[in-house]
Amino acid sequence: MKILVFVENFMGPTLLFIYNEIMELAKTNDVLLVTTNRIKGSEKDFPFEKLTIIPFTQNRVTRKINWLLEKNDILLNRKNHAFKHKLNEVITTFKPDIIHGHFGYESLILLENIDSPPCPIVVSFHGYDASEMLLRKCYVKKLNYYFNRFNITPIYVSNYMRKDMENAGLNLKKARLLYYGTNTDYFKPEENPEQHKKFTFLQISSFNEKKGHTYTLQAFRKFLNLVEDKTHYKLILAGGGQTLEQTKNETNRLELSNFVEFTGVITYKETYPLLKQADVFVHHSITSATGMKEGIPNAIMEAMAMELPVISTWHAGIPELVEDGVNGYLIEERNVEAYAKRMLDILHWKRIPANRFKIIEKFSIESHYKELTNIYLNSK
Repeated sequence: MKILVFVENFMGPTLLFIYNEIMELAKTNDVLLVTTNRIKGSEKDFPFEKLTIIPFTQNRVTRKINWLLEKNDILLNRKNHAFKHKLNEVITTFKPDIIHGHFGYESLILLENIDSPPCPIVVSFHGYDASEMLLRKCYVKKLNYYFNRFNITPIYVSNYMRKDMENAGLNLKKARLLYYGTNTDYFKPEENPEQHKKFTFLQISSFNEKKGHTYTLQAFRKFLNLVEDKTHYKLILAGGGQTLEQTKNETNRLELSNFVEFTGVITYKETYPLLKQADVFVHHSITSATGMKEGIPNAIMEAMAMELPVISTWHAGIPELVEDGVNGYLIEERNVEAYAKRMLDILHWKRIPANRFKIIEKFSIESHYKELTNIYLNSK
């Protein structure tokens, strides 16, 4: 099968799940990746040979007018003559059987500039594009225009996300559910794990508001006040991003510097060693002030594949992955008291083989790829 994949900016660490999907597809298909921008330095960490860069540039005046119209929810316009010409030239030459765009908002660059497509299109929604962006009427209207006009199959990553999209008025008659996939061959527990010197809580994620690091720190502070030997416990916060320094300042304010470790940005290969030394995985996802929500965090799936118990929140699609009291605990967003209590409750939990089984059954890269292939074939 010939597949044209569109990703606006290729490629950053937070989009590793998209890269893994592309690489899996490329094993048995002819995949052409189209992007507007190859992020500097990404060639080493995210190599891909069959890649075409089509710049999307606008003059200063046009860019400002479009920004103002979109900001005031009047009109969303992502048309671009130069991009359109080159895009359709690439499509005509490559002759794809399927076109796959990632993120609803970014995929409008594709939809706004493509001539009547010669093949079906699928559009994957991942998070902000199916939460915060749905508050913009011009965005929903534009998506529905193309959903009704072209042979497009929207893909959502959780049933919760589908409800949000339906409530916003999107036409989802052809939409399909596709859970993310985890490499269970890579993320697997050791047969005879070493005894940890300290009981370790771990969060791996980018640092931004919706990841809830502040609440994790506040809960960990309260948790330490409930245990006898505070030196026996540690919290590792891995990743980088816009709220990293703010989180470090909060750590100092709460007098947690001796108990919290920041790793900085980590690579995919560095994720596994961190999960090996963890006893519990935490991920306090919240709805941001602007309405942004998660899909289902891949980091939780990787932790569960390692049989780790999880503490997370009743947020977006997470309850479709983590069942409260079975795979770990779920708490209400921003409920620090309940969070600290569950940190205490989970100390007696051991590794959970059922967590890994659930990932293998419903959230493995194999099951993801199989379902994605079915979506492609049934979109024709």
